[in-house]
Amino acid sequence: MSQDKRSTLAQIFIALMIFSALVGVWSVAFMISWPWDKTDVWKPEFRLVVTCANNENCGAAYKDIAEGKAKGLYTSLTPNAPAGDLEETTGWLQWKIEKGVTEVKASSWHFQTKIRYTVENDLPILLEYQDVDVPRAFYYGIAAGLFSLIGLYLRRLRG
Repeated sequence: MSQDKRSTLAQIFIALMIFSALVGVWSVAFMISWPWDKTDVWKPEFRLVVTCANNENCGAAYKDIAEGKAKGLYTSLTPNAPAGDLEETTGWLQWKIEKGVTEVKASSWHFQTKIRYTVENDLPILLEYQDVDVPRAFYYGIAAGLFSLIGLYLRRLRG
């Protein structure tokens, strides 16, 4: 049995670095695997990427689409590029269009929401959405990272 010649402080530092890496990996894994809700019911605060009157892409909440269209603020309910991103005051909007389905991701430090929709007859049709609670995913990542670290050290003690 080989004995670790590192100081206690060095061993604690290594354990904290491993724990930090595990928390990061687990948190990302939880965010990626967050369930999708298949529904056609829009939440009013969902952000869509639309083409504004100046022919640039801009974000609009679903509840404001009809009023903005009537006032001439939006020329199209689809972005004028197949993919891209734009910064808003509350976070970022990223989008991509594949096979007629638009996927928009609105994110900040506190949330990440993805929606998939199509536009038919000048109306957005919601296909599904994923509303990730980032702090909750991070807390799950902390718990999973702690259990993983304990498992790694128990395995190390076993042999």
